[in-house]
Amino acid sequence: MTLIQYAAGLVTVAALLAYLITRAYKIGLTLLATSPTPTGARFASGILRSFALGEDKFYCADGAPEAIATKRRAGMDALGASFNQQFAKSQKASETVLAGISDLRFTDTNRVPFPFQKLVREKLNVATLALSSEGPVIVDLDGNKSLDISGSYGVNVCGYDRYKEWMSAGLERTKALGPVLGPLHPIVGENLAMIKAVSKLDEVSFHMSGTEAIMCAVRLAAFNKRRKLVVCFAGAYHGWWDGVQPGPGNERKNTDVLCLKDMSPASLTAIRARASEIACVIVNPLQGFNPNSPPPNDMVLMTASIRKAASTQTLDTYAVWLKQIRQVCTECDVPLMFDEVYTGFRMAPGGAQEYYGVNADMVVYGKTLGGGMPVGVVCGKKELMRRFDPEHPLRVSYVIGTFAAHPLTMGTMNEFLRWVTSPAARTVYTTVGTQFDAWIGDTNAALEAASLPLKVHNLTTVWTIIFSQPGRYHWMFQYYLRAEGIALSWVGTGRLLISLDFTPEDFATVRAALLRAGKRMQDDGWWYLGTAENPITSGSISAGMGKEMAYHTLMKTIRDGLLAEILCLPEADGPRAPKAVPPTTLTGFYEEIMRRKADDHAASHSNCVNQFMHLISSTIFIYNYYTFWGNCTTTMVLGLFSLFLRQSGHAIFEPPCHDEEELLLGFNTRSKCFVVAGYTLAPLVTLLQLSGTYNFVQALEPVAKSWLWVTLFFVLGHTGLLWLQYGFRISMVWLVKLVTDPFTDVAAYYPSAVNVWSSPDWKTAGWDTFQSHLRGEPKHAAAAAKDKKIE
Repeated sequence: MTLIQYAAGLVTVAALLAYLITRAYKIGLTLLATSPTPTGARFASGILRSFALGEDKFYCADGAPEAIATKRRAGMDALGASFNQQFAKSQKASETVLAGISDLRFTDTNRVPFPFQKLVREKLNVATLALSSEGPVIVDLDGNKSLDISGSYGVNVCGYDRYKEWMSAGLERTKALGPVLGPLHPIVGENLAMIKAVSKLDEVSFHMSGTEAIMCAVRLAAFNKRRKLVVCFAGAYHGWWDGVQPGPGNERKNTDVLCLKDMSPASLTAIRARASEIACVIVNPLQGFNPNSPPPNDMVLMTASIRKAASTQTLDTYAVWLKQIRQVCTECDVPLMFDEVYTGFRMAPGGAQEYYGVNADMVVYGKTLGGGMPVGVVCGKKELMRRFDPEHPLRVSYVIGTFAAHPLTMGTMNEFLRWVTSPAARTVYTTVGTQFDAWIGDTNAALEAASLPLKVHNLTTVWTIIFSQPGRYHWMFQYYLRAEGIALSWVGTGRLLISLDFTPEDFATVRAALLRAGKRMQDDGWWYLGTAENPITSGSISAGMGKEMAYHTLMKTIRDGLLAEILCLPEADGPRAPKAVPPTTLTGFYEEIMRRKADDHAASHSNCVNQFMHLISSTIFIYNYYTFWGNCTTTMVLGLFSLFLRQSGHAIFEPPCHDEEELLLGFNTRSKCFVVAGYTLAPLVTLLQLSGTYNFVQALEPVAKSWLWVTLFFVLGHTGLLWLQYGFRISMVWLVKLVTDPFTDVAAYYPSAVNVWSSPDWKTAGWDTFQSHLRGEPKHAAAAAKDKKIE
């Protein structure tokens, strides 16, 4: 090797090491800044299994006594009855709608935590069909008037009456053109000038929704910066596109999204380190209200600690945080993007940019900007909005939409923009904002005076309800509010909105509804805190939920696997599920054992030949109880012979009865096939492990031990599954029944020793009977097949 080759090799190795060290350093910084929540939540979503609490546990899931559960049940029934009367027409009409629109099935299902969903859907039908609006009041199909604090998912900033005016005026100004697409209506130019003035950016792109606009903005940033990574912050929502959704709800693995911790210096360090790879940093300014948490939703309101709202100090800190992000992005030449689909024109006439005093390189608008019509808008600096590469004509970013800049949408948008940029609009924002801030303080004082565990918090006209004590049923509050004439979205009390047409009377109506609903919910026992000896705390609730989820996940995983089939785990629900009520006294324990013995006899011990074979095998089993302690080999050999004799009576002579066996707690005929397979394979495996010096007698001892282990596996395994599903007492009922069966069988079947020789039951033996057992046929099917064969 020459000196030049040696030097080149050293330089190559050094360069490779430098690259690897630098790469490891950057990855380390990224890991320190990455939020574990999305990855953890996605991992959990693939493991956690769904389950529904029955009525016996629904009302006492927090450990409340029966007296409180009775009050809760009565409260739930009263609410359900009032809804059925109040929304009768809407409920009937919504049946067709729910059956045909998957979006509604999703939202209707996910109003409350999943263990409670089934019973809530059965008892509380809040489906409403709206016919008209009068100010902030919505009128439904039944004529009910509800004061709306849902804000139509963020669209209703200014008040429904204003949007109706704008929609009429917009149509009037553009109806002559109709739905002509391609050529632009001149009104687009007016909109362009006003949007650029509000956003303080160079160019605009029109779309049909906020999600579509986010998709466009991210693609344009990646295209023009020639980078692939997108940075977002924990908990922030940027629409349903999987490209910016790193947590649950997205099945695609995001390899180009860095989900960093909000308000963390480590995140700023990671952005600096990875700047050359980052296409853009997306911020949803509403996260200042609940940093590092997803949008609040009653569906995940498992306990009070899950929902929090930022304090005034936190909001001030968040404003500083946005300025720090702005500075880092400027220094590193990384585009900063504000997702103002929700906050645009709500936090201030100029959106979050105006509210926080921070200007972004790209801004995405939607919702209210359409003046009542669907819309999405991307604003950005000229160099970030380019959709083609002037140096490479075939390199383009193809982003376009059929209905972009639709004439009607442009007309309603123009009406909205002319209003929101007027001095009168600023006066309205200031007046209503001041009134709302005062209302928040007065309402919290009223709630405290009424000794209700509720508080309200706001960020401009966005607000939420916080629960100030532990509880597992806080999500019920949304239904009490609905009963008091308050309209909510499917997320319940998590994200609430007021519109700029709210009057002092409307604010007073909402406060009164909060107080009445809170009093009713308190009276119905949903906020019971236990006793001094047995208090209900956040810890006890979390522990209870953890046990529930772990138990149901384990049981469903077992049930879906082969182990449940091998060890014959009974059905948990439905007509095929055994009725298992744990005995509470020793007498009850004995009676339950004897009842199950009688049921077992009636189900699969009617054949005289089978009874005789059970008599012989039971006699051998009783003898084995004596020999077990002194001679395991003899015990297992005799026991195995006895077991095969016993099961042969079922499989060859007894009619199939798989349907009746499923209602028992023991092994059915199909699962007994696994038992036979286990006893057959065990000696084969054992013999393969032995050396050739063992003779037949010497081999019997290890083979007998293998049979013993198989026996323990099936008996203790089945007992364990029964314990998990039904509790310790029921599992002991089955185990004691199994151990004492030989004694009761001898007492019950000794007459067969005389009757068997003249019994016609010998004729039932046959290959067809055995096959019917293997297929797991019920009694009536086997009988019908037999009759058909005779014909």
